Amino acid sequence: MSTTSALTRARDHAGAALSSLGEAAEELAHEAKDLLDRELPILAEKAGEAVGELAHRAEGRVGDLASSDRVIAARKELAARLDPDPRAPKRWWWIGAGIALTVASVVGWLVLSRRPQELPHEEAPSTAPPGTVDLAPETPAHAARNGHS
Repeated sequence: MSTTSALTRARDHAGAALSSLGEAAEELAHEAKDLLDRELPILAEKAGEAVGELAHRAEGRVGDLASSDRVIAARKELAARLDPDPRAPKRWWWIGAGIALTVASVVGWLVLSRRPQELPHEEAPSTAPPGTVDLAPETPAHAARNGHS
């Protein structure tokens, strides 16, 4: 037997083996798909039931823990650390001072904005001087003291 014929036979056997492997893999893939199609809905239903039961149990545990004395004590301790003095500061006197200042401002405005009382109306003096009035300017007193005429 020659090397060429041995290689040819090996190639033929390899091709046949690959062909049969491909067919076997295809069969397995179809079987796996059929199995999943049958069993997946059942598994999903069981998983949903298990998750629901676990959620129900967890709710009960969380409710028990939330109402326990230790949790309440821890909450109070945390609140005391965050805000050590829960009393609100006394700020009412600021409001009273603001109202008093506003009232004083209004009263002051009313007093200061009043008009002076009007004088009774009298006849205005005439602008024409009588005939005997000297129209020459008078020398002011301080000018006469300084020697000016």
